[in-house]
Amino acid sequence: MKNLLSGLAALLVFCVSCGEENSSRGNKGESSLEGKVRLIERDRAEADREVFFNEKEAQRHEAVFVRLWDSMRKGEPYAALSMFPFERMSIPRSQQTTSLSFGPYPIEHIVFTGQMETLEPETTRKILGTAKTSGWRIVQSEWHHVTFVPSTVGSNARSEVSFELHAERSDIPKRIILKGILEVTWSNPENDLKTPIPGNLSVQDLQIFESEGATPFRKIAVIDPSVFRKRPSCTPFLAQDLNGDGLSELVLVGANLLFLNRGGGHFDQADFLKKSPQAPLNVGVLADFTGDGRIDFVGASEKASNLLLFEGDEVGNFEKSGRSCLAGNFVHPQTLTAGDVDGDGDLDLFLGQYRSPYLDGSMPTPFHDANDGYPDFLLINDGTGKFTDLTEASGLVVKRKRRTYASSLVDLDDDGDLDLAVTADFAGLDLYANDGMGHFQEMTAKWAPERHGFGMSHVFGDLNRDGRQDLYFVGMSSTTARRLDRLGVTRAGFQEYSRMRAPMTFGNRLLFGRSGGGFRQAPIADKVARTGWGWGCAAQDFDNDGDLDLFVANGHLSGKSSRDYCTTYWCHDLYEGNSSKNPILKSFFDRQFKGGVGQSISWNGYEHNALFLNKGYGEDFLGVGFLLGVAGEFDSRSVLTDDQDGDGLVDLLVVEYDTKTFGQRVHVYRNEWPNAGNWIGVRLRGSAIGAKVTVKAGEKVWSRGLVTGDSFSTQKANVVHFGIGELDTVDYLEVRWPGGGVTRLPTPKTNFYHEVAR
Repeated sequence: MKNLLSGLAALLVFCVSCGEENSSRGNKGESSLEGKVRLIERDRAEADREVFFNEKEAQRHEAVFVRLWDSMRKGEPYAALSMFPFERMSIPRSQQTTSLSFGPYPIEHIVFTGQMETLEPETTRKILGTAKTSGWRIVQSEWHHVTFVPSTVGSNARSEVSFELHAERSDIPKRIILKGILEVTWSNPENDLKTPIPGNLSVQDLQIFESEGATPFRKIAVIDPSVFRKRPSCTPFLAQDLNGDGLSELVLVGANLLFLNRGGGHFDQADFLKKSPQAPLNVGVLADFTGDGRIDFVGASEKASNLLLFEGDEVGNFEKSGRSCLAGNFVHPQTLTAGDVDGDGDLDLFLGQYRSPYLDGSMPTPFHDANDGYPDFLLINDGTGKFTDLTEASGLVVKRKRRTYASSLVDLDDDGDLDLAVTADFAGLDLYANDGMGHFQEMTAKWAPERHGFGMSHVFGDLNRDGRQDLYFVGMSSTTARRLDRLGVTRAGFQEYSRMRAPMTFGNRLLFGRSGGGFRQAPIADKVARTGWGWGCAAQDFDNDGDLDLFVANGHLSGKSSRDYCTTYWCHDLYEGNSSKNPILKSFFDRQFKGGVGQSISWNGYEHNALFLNKGYGEDFLGVGFLLGVAGEFDSRSVLTDDQDGDGLVDLLVVEYDTKTFGQRVHVYRNEWPNAGNWIGVRLRGSAIGAKVTVKAGEKVWSRGLVTGDSFSTQKANVVHFGIGELDTVDYLEVRWPGGGVTRLPTPKTNFYHEVAR
């Protein structure tokens, strides 16, 4: 994560600027650095007037809702809403209620339809007052200006603002999510010097999700490394049973912290790497790399040019100093995934690197297919934990300079060998087929046509229960980008950039597996797409009903105001510079640093974490994270799922990034789902990475592979868990080991973790 922190420092270089610069425009008569910086500011102002005038108007109107959002966060939410100016509001009268049940956790879904009822401001204030006196507390909200229609002669400007409010009553207890679209017709369009005033408001697509009782997840701890006088860096964040007692330890590599799981929610804290406490490691994997049956740790960082191997002992301690297992030349290692790619029985590695935008005045070019980062590496193990760089011989050279955030060695075509999935910022998804001997062929166009996005992470699992592995690929959605598309804004000379705005900001992509390899975008992909700025993710059956649910960690940089820097990126930064260093741009961005993003303003700030419950076979998903107790408003990064107490309910751990301290901490949510379904699990011992686990009960089949490198800067333990709903018996549990060999347990016990060794 250290490389990401460097990237964030580069990102914090820019601020509230409203202009634009194109580094190829030339001198225009001013030769000093100061003069060239002023030209950037002048060019930005000119672009605002000539190209982005309507978008500037949209921002001016958006400021009304920014002030509302800020007031609700900082003060008394009811007072802020009561003081919001408007002339009249119309809302639908009729209600249609549907009762939903997950495990037997009840959720009421209320949809408002039919004839509209008009409310005066005084009436709405009374309604708000009644809600407040009834004990409803507004906990969180989000407001996003998704559409703007400029005023014309005889027509006022109009907007669409999406909103979502989270409220609770502690006395019952009860929680609700209220969401919809607010159609705004603005007053005083003739005077662009005055603050726009909302006139008529019309509430559309109004929905309420409601639940009663304790939340299924309860936050039981926040782990802050600084409390232990450690570096405030939690990632890489790893879970693994190091001492063989059946419970997963937690490793915060960046802080060199190990939490030994003693069961019952009790942990002992210790140093992770005993002989190298100051080792600054960006990436790491826990697995047996030397073939002695013991778990080792391999890691790398930008501070140490070598790949380091730390050998573990029989009880999971790392008492020896790290030894170099590859003389590398790493700049910003970001992802490390393990698997046997050449079929020789030992674990190889793929190491991906990230390169931050804005670094030294450079920008990813082109923004939708950048291949201008630091090189990725395929590293082949000789069986003793020594690695050789065989990237060029493997066929992975052409796109090895992606700005890589996540990678996984995983069987994508069900042929028994490990293929490669790479998720990259400013590019999206790349998929490669392995011939079984470590030679790769790119298959992206065939296997994943819908591949574009600002890729942050991915996760695999059978979400629609058809026996094939699906892929959930997490990226960034953008309100500004959608608004620019709806305004029809295109910059001369950059038509391709305008065309790629929509696919790049689709957000998260849910791709269902196809027979023979590859994926198709799910029919309901848009239901789980726009969570904001997604980072880590997880696919896990949290309620044990038999279907995988989805969790996404959201939020980039939250500052004092929710005013969003995103619009400056899409109007200006996108078109500036190129892949090379640019001292003029560097100087320009440097001077924007003070009071900038994450300080006075935000970039995709105050976004809530999302949990989508699978309504069955991937046919629909319900986003109700707040009802479940996991809609954290903090800027989130890594996501780790693990059954920390061995009770069959998978717990949730989320890493927060603090823009004030530039540190990290872990939020621990215990899964206490009431009357959840039955389950079965397996703890895999030995060379398990790449194994595929299948459970069969009559016509029902569940399967999942053991994969590393998924989510964001994390590693899950060697445990595979399946919810099986109301079933209390299964026909068999089968483990198909990497490289061949099958272990089958007939009629295994349910609601139990089985240990299976190779």
